[in-house]
Amino acid sequence: MKTITIRLPDVEAAMLVEVQKVNKAYRDLQGLLISQIQQEYAKTPKGRASR
Repeated sequence: MKTITIRLPDVEAAMLVEVQKVNKAYRDLQGLLISQIQQEYAKTPKGRASR
């Protein structure tokens, strides 16, 4: 398993807190990122071949 560290400036961190209050998808950043990676991978030739 790989670890990804995200560094956010204070302003963007405060923005994220506000977005998390409104959009439940942003409360689980790991799940959101994994979902986006899977969606983009499905668009690649390798991803389409595995269907």
